[in-house]
Amino acid sequence: MLDLLDAGLPVPVRGVFTTRAGGVSLPPYDGLDLALHTGDEWDRVHANRDLAARALGMTYRDLVTCQQVHGVRVRLVEGPNRQAWDRGLPGTDALVTRRRGVALTILGADCLPVLLADPDAGVVGAAHVGRAGLVGGILHETLRVMTEQGAEPTRTRATLGPGACGRCYEVPEKMANDVERLAPGSRSTTSWGTPALDLTAGARAQLLAAGLADVSVVGGCTIEQPERFYSYRRDGLTGRHGGLVWLP
Repeated sequence: MLDLLDAGLPVPVRGVFTTRAGGVSLPPYDGLDLALHTGDEWDRVHANRDLAARALGMTYRDLVTCQQVHGVRVRLVEGPNRQAWDRGLPGTDALVTRRRGVALTILGADCLPVLLADPDAGVVGAAHVGRAGLVGGILHETLRVMTEQGAEPTRTRATLGPGACGRCYEVPEKMANDVERLAPGSRSTTSWGTPALDLTAGARAQLLAAGLADVSVVGGCTIEQPERFYSYRRDGLTGRHGGLVWLP
């Protein structure tokens, strides 16, 4: 049985975060692996995508994915196509659309999937936010493209999905300081007392500073919950869960 986390976005927008529960992938990808780039069997990944999509009233051909590279490129999606629902749009870390029935899909296994929506404008977005994307400005770029499509930051809602938490995401001292300088609020300390990053806190601070009044956090640490989430930092070879947002 699938375990889907509702993003709580305002109607009519829909948004969910998948977990690894359910699905047909075998170890080390066991569960609902949605990624085609990790070495999992293509047939199993497509079956997982179809399971997730059908649970939401769609098929995997309605999903738009991207080949995430920890960059800041945002793509405006006019509709699904084979590349979008198969390999994914290349060199892209965020997606924006006004098209109904298209599910923007961001994958993660420690990095944050962030879902955004301005229901009044009929514009939704999804961004892949890791350390590099956070300091590079992927959230600002996503909001910029959404604004070009008619969205207003003050009307836009955002929900942050599961990711590596600030108690677990250990990094070198210099990296923690550098990220904090570029993305204030990101520096943290692990539960064992070493420098760390809190991507959720940093992303939330950026969105609030950009004018959003409502930024929600689904929660869940990918590193601490192996039975529920994939984690690259914990396991290395593993699958990916996703964040999906769409206009019905």
